[in-house]
Amino acid sequence: MNLVRLVCGAAALMVSACTAVPAPVSEPGPVAGQVPGLDLPANPPETVDQPGPAASLVIDRLAEDFPHGGEARSAQEIDLIVVHSIGGPTCRDGAIYFTPANGSAVFWRDWFLGEGGKSIHYAIGRDGDIAQQRPELRTAGHVSFGGIMAQVNRRSIGIELVNRGDGIEPFPEAQIAALSALVADIAARYSLPPDALVTHAALDDRMQPDCGGVPLRRNLDPGPLFPLEDVRAAISAQ
Repeated sequence: MNLVRLVCGAAALMVSACTAVPAPVSEPGPVAGQVPGLDLPANPPETVDQPGPAASLVIDRLAEDFPHGGEARSAQEIDLIVVHSIGGPTCRDGAIYFTPANGSAVFWRDWFLGEGGKSIHYAIGRDGDIAQQRPELRTAGHVSFGGIMAQVNRRSIGIELVNRGDGIEPFPEAQIAALSALVADIAARYSLPPDALVTHAALDDRMQPDCGGVPLRRNLDPGPLFPLEDVRAAISAQ
């Protein structure tokens, strides 16, 4: 499969999983009129810190002519961003088990490509890498239950975080930074408020048959450690 990596700005993210790349930091040079290695004046003139450039979003995309699948839709239909985790609970030998969810964002994006009924717009790895499977203006099959909110896949952009989703594994800072940058960019382009960002668990409250006598919630993701309000704040700050 030919992959392309594109550095995209806010207007270029119209396809369906990018690494938040920190702005380069350079060491300060010598002050004008000073000789390198000598002490600065006792009372240097007061300076005002200038904000650095915003971090870029780097997305690993499929080739433009790749058959993406899904149904075409308009930008006006999109009013939700749904966050998932790759891992989730299953019942194994009468005990609840969470899948390890190993691999990078590209690995999981490619895994979704091989699934018939499952698809996603973006996957974000533990180190902040982002890979995109579906263009944003095509639907993805990331929420299978419509009992809480109708037409979820038709109206949403789905993002998978590479995480066990078990409430034990933390979400790394780089991963949350990449997610925050991505959702802020999406929200800006579709004029979405902070509460447009929701979890998969909030949309699917179905239960599976008991596992060893213990009730098992089908979808808990992304799990109790996910900092939902912190990521929503990234939308508010734009």
